[in-house]
Amino acid sequence: MLLRIARISYDPVVAYASEELKRCLEKMDPSLEIILLTYPKWREDIKNALWVGMDDAVSAELPEVADKKLDDAIAIDVKGGVGYITGTNPRAVLIAAFRYLRELGAMWVRPKDGEYLPACTVTDRVVKIAEAPSSRHRGVCIEGAVSVDHVRDMIDWMPRVGLNAYFNQFWVPATFYDRWYIPHLSKKMQNEEITRADVEGIRDASIYEIKRRGLLYHATGHGWTCEPFGIEGMDWDGSKERHVPEEAVQYLALTKGKRQLWNNVPLNTNLCYSNPKVREIVSNSIADYCEANNMVDYLHVWLADDRNNHCECENCTKKTPSDWYVILLNKIDETLTARGIGTKVVFLIYNELLWAPVEGKLNNPDRFVLMFAPISRTYTNSLADVGDYDLNDLPAYEYNNMKSPRSVEENIGFLRKWQDFFKGDSFDYDYHYMWDHHKDPAHMSMNKVLFNDMKAMRKLGIGGMVSCQNQRVWLPTGFGMVAMASALWNNEADYDKVANNYFAAAFGPEGILARTYLEKLSDLFTPPYMRGEMGVVCAEAAEKAAQIPACVNAFAEIIERNLNGSLPEVQRRSWEYLDYHKNYSILLGAAVQKRAEGKQEEAKRCWSIFEKYIMDNEEKYPDVLDVAVLRGTLGGMFR
Repeated sequence: MLLRIARISYDPVVAYASEELKRCLEKMDPSLEIILLTYPKWREDIKNALWVGMDDAVSAELPEVADKKLDDAIAIDVKGGVGYITGTNPRAVLIAAFRYLRELGAMWVRPKDGEYLPACTVTDRVVKIAEAPSSRHRGVCIEGAVSVDHVRDMIDWMPRVGLNAYFNQFWVPATFYDRWYIPHLSKKMQNEEITRADVEGIRDASIYEIKRRGLLYHATGHGWTCEPFGIEGMDWDGSKERHVPEEAVQYLALTKGKRQLWNNVPLNTNLCYSNPKVREIVSNSIADYCEANNMVDYLHVWLADDRNNHCECENCTKKTPSDWYVILLNKIDETLTARGIGTKVVFLIYNELLWAPVEGKLNNPDRFVLMFAPISRTYTNSLADVGDYDLNDLPAYEYNNMKSPRSVEENIGFLRKWQDFFKGDSFDYDYHYMWDHHKDPAHMSMNKVLFNDMKAMRKLGIGGMVSCQNQRVWLPTGFGMVAMASALWNNEADYDKVANNYFAAAFGPEGILARTYLEKLSDLFTPPYMRGEMGVVCAEAAEKAAQIPACVNAFAEIIERNLNGSLPEVQRRSWEYLDYHKNYSILLGAAVQKRAEGKQEEAKRCWSIFEKYIMDNEEKYPDVLDVAVLRGTLGGMFR
């Protein structure tokens, strides 16, 4: 059968959507002969084609949204390979194209080797959808140890599951690439270095991939407390030699009686925000950055990445950090407006900034987006489960003597105070896949918390999430990332349905067995214990950890059967990752058991065996597990 895909746009993102449709449909239905047509407008002679793009002829079929550039409503009406796939913007068209393929049974269970394209007779299928996502913000932020390929693969994967934004932290995100390239290149080359210019090139290559797919681009965040003053800020390493221009010293926060870098880390150093010259320098630097980087959709403006280190000079201590922050944000808006720059500015609720301002207001709220960053929260409880919280119970702010809130309820209490102050756009900036997935080595307990968190965004008055996370989070599965995307798109999504669909696509006929196995394994690792919420010596955690080898060994036969079966390569690969995860679980479980029994020296020995195992296997499995962050996250438990 001849199928014509008619691209009614010259937009490169729509072109990419059409090309991906053609590629995938040809694999799913080899009986098709597909040709691509390009027309600038809707025409009568292509009504027997699969029309892809945006046009007034079908725009009425799209759900209403607040902002067509930012909100990704989609409409699909295809019967037998004939009809239309459209969206509110080119990115939405791409998301809609992948959604059509998913309705035909396709699934991207992880990046790179995770494309599942089942056989399908396209001419027998009817797909009719008109949807707007529950959350505007559905993004991922760079973190962990990464290569060019890891970041590119993540960006490529995101629109396939309905995610729409990518965030490069820092002016130059060198620390993330250093963590990968320096140890890996040093194995092959002596004295190999990654320069700032190298990383700028890598960053720009990632921006190309982001914009090739029409994704919204978030930038910077860390760096505004140092880079505008000629102080390089690309990492958190306090042992490095730092250059601080003499002229810049006067602008640093006065702490411990001296204006200096805080613990020798520029990113962690605050400024003297009561000084008008500081605000002027930062504001002009931000405007210069926006003019030089006009592809940025959301520019993050954050203060220092540490706490209890705000300027103690006579003027700064007259106001709270949040009040000075609002004054700085208004100056930034004034400068951007004067230069005709419309870039959105993201401000954050984090550390001292959890406390809402006492006075003042944002003069142009439409410029700003609030980012809620509850970095100290527990992932044992979901944001969805938060009950009523008496805001009078929130602790008063004590200058340079704050304590981070641990409970979900208290974190949400701080958010509510800010929501009284600011009624504009917002998103959650959370850390499920930064550290917590390593504290739940099968991921299933935290995945359910993540799913429910995302479903709760609208209830909490938050516009979605940008996930601050490792890029290599696909061991033992990528289910949590698919679950996150599903619940951000549809806050009425059913967890069991999403899970069963994922495991069937990822593992084949016995996928439900893989799900049940991982749920049991997740429970046996006792995530609250791994989070430090149950005490070091814990009989319950020890008893459960002792059962891990039996659980894993009982499932080994099923893994072996599927590895030796006739599954598609994507599913065989999923079972291969579970096979690698067997010893991973047994070795880590042994260390956890000994620690929970109070046998720290034995725990340390078991950890060393586990650590060697994951390091020895990183070259074989470089794309699914961030070994560097895993070691940093859990290593302290066993030293």
